[in-house]
Amino acid sequence: MDELGSRPAEGQRVRTTLDGEAVRGTVESVTYTPKKGNLIAKVSLDEPGPSGQSALAVAVEDLDEID
Repeated sequence: MDELGSRPAEGQRVRTTLDGEAVRGTVESVTYTPKKGNLIAKVSLDEPGPSGQSALAVAVEDLDEID
């Protein structure tokens, strides 16, 4: 996300990478990792990724907000 420590909202549109390819999707949920408390977002992809994956969990700092 643009601001350090910002938390994406459910339904927010984002861009990230999967297997080296840029992908776009929508945030379904945001949670913390159990041991370290890092923010992780579940992102539903607009189109399946290169391996056929339709959703992924990604660290919030690896997301870019899109309009």
